[in-house]
Amino acid sequence: MKSLFKKREIPFAYNRHYLSAQKKWSEKMSSLSEGCSKGKLIFLLGLFVMLSASYLLYNIYNAFSEKGAKKAGSSEKTLKIKLID
Repeated sequence: MKSLFKKREIPFAYNRHYLSAQKKWSEKMSSLSEGCSKGKLIFLLGLFVMLSASYLLYNIYNAFSEKGAKKAGSSEKTLKIKLID
């Protein structure tokens, strides 16, 4: 565990495919947002954050609700281990 916090002697080298994909993504996003005003970009960022948060909350609610618990529960068809009484 201690080795994780040691300073690296040599810098980490990323794979060239990862760097290529990162460069293409940044160029595409720059071209899409080139003509947008600062207010529009902030609005789109807020919209993205609200949609992501609502999806997360929906998944959490669905996991703990009774309907979601019934879906996750085991049934006779999915139970492969036979119980011995």
